[in-house]
Amino acid sequence: MKIEIDDDVAQQVQSLTSIKLSNRDYNYFTDWLLRVGVGTVKSAMEKHPELTLGDLVMLQYRKHDLH
Repeated sequence: MKIEIDDDVAQQVQSLTSIKLSNRDYNYFTDWLLRVGVGTVKSAMEKHPELTLGDLVMLQYRKHDLH
């Protein structure tokens, strides 16, 4: 499966390093970030089984006042 990433997200990923990422490097780096993110979410849900993925999303939404 391929997932398209918006330009603003791509710029945020590139901003994490001073090295200009090639397409191959960018793909590896974004895959790594996604795996870290998924692992972080799984860990949070294991530590707090009362929370769902939706709960975590809403916590982030409220914390950053995105509404």
